[in-house]
Amino acid sequence: MKDVSIEYAHIYTGGSIDTEYVLSLDVLSKAREEYAALGKTASLVVLVDDYSFPDPTFSYNIFLKELAHKGFAPDIVLRESQLIPLCDEVLGLVTDSKLKDSITEYVQTRKKYPCSLFIAAWYLLRLGCISSPLFNAKHAAPELLNILPESFRSFEEKASAIISETRYANTVAHIHRHYFEGRLIA
Repeated sequence: MKDVSIEYAHIYTGGSIDTEYVLSLDVLSKAREEYAALGKTASLVVLVDDYSFPDPTFSYNIFLKELAHKGFAPDIVLRESQLIPLCDEVLGLVTDSKLKDSITEYVQTRKKYPCSLFIAAWYLLRLGCISSPLFNAKHAAPELLNILPESFRSFEEKASAIISETRYANTVAHIHRHYFEGRLIA
């Protein structure tokens, strides 16, 4: 287990490597230095959104080579679609019936999972609260740092609300975010 799990370079398969990506790496560079100065170990993780705007032509190889070339090769890369079974697991952990019903209705009417549920699953996985054979537990950590565009804030807040209604509510205090100005999400 590491001391901190750092998410960075969030990208959509329907998007491109752009300014947000560079801003994310700048923040990551500083954060990595700060954690190292404190003697903390970090795992670097990337979540590629292949669910919201799927694009089968997205080149994971080019993306990963670019990260490695800049000195930021991730320890783990997951595709958002790989989290679907964990979304169901997290939904099963929600104790607030009104929230659970609201999420269930969203899934049934829209025929897809909300971003906030994916985020909650991703964070609980990285915290080691839930598990998946796709995520090596040695990269889990009791603290998270998420480097994201400001436009993600509302989804992040909803994810924290979901986690707060599970037996892992105490972990919300260990989820930190560094927002930077980025493009707006449609």
